Amino acid sequence: MGIFDRVILTLYTFSLAFVSLGALLLALGWSKPMEAVQELLASGSGRVGLGIVATIFFGVSVRLLWFAFRRPQRYRAVVHEGDLGEVRITLEAVENLVQRVARGVPGVRDVRPAVARGERGLEVYLRLWVAPDVNIPRLGEELREEIRRYVQDVVGVEVVHVDLSVENITLESRRARVE
Repeated sequence: MGIFDRVILTLYTFSLAFVSLGALLLALGWSKPMEAVQELLASGSGRVGLGIVATIFFGVSVRLLWFAFRRPQRYRAVVHEGDLGEVRITLEAVENLVQRVARGVPGVRDVRPAVARGERGLEVYLRLWVAPDVNIPRLGEELREEIRRYVQDVVGVEVVHVDLSVENITLESRRARVE
């Protein structure tokens, strides 16, 4: 939701709070708000003004409902815009690149990457199967650095976060067991 929509939501909320306060005062027996509404409806310009306000409120209500029930759009591509057009690199392509880089690091038996696009850059999540003779913290730092450097060089986008989850410590590759 952008800044414009947040301002509209704030104004809408304050307006509804004001109308609710008037209804509460009516329920408590204060008749002045009802008299003001009746005077407004008695004049032709008052009805037109009320109709315009009601139409605006209806439009804002529909827009807010649309925001409430729409699915958040995930950015499934990295876009580079140039003078002659744009280049889209899908996150699946970046995942394949990350997988190739991670499998090239000694001690990594298998990897399952997931890449998401954050506000400041790419976020990488790795599920790892590693060899038993590696120092896992050192392996993690090496993986983070290799992935950051390689993705920056090839894709041109900064990797701002790399999370690692070691799923298993094993002698054999997960791929070898499947075959």
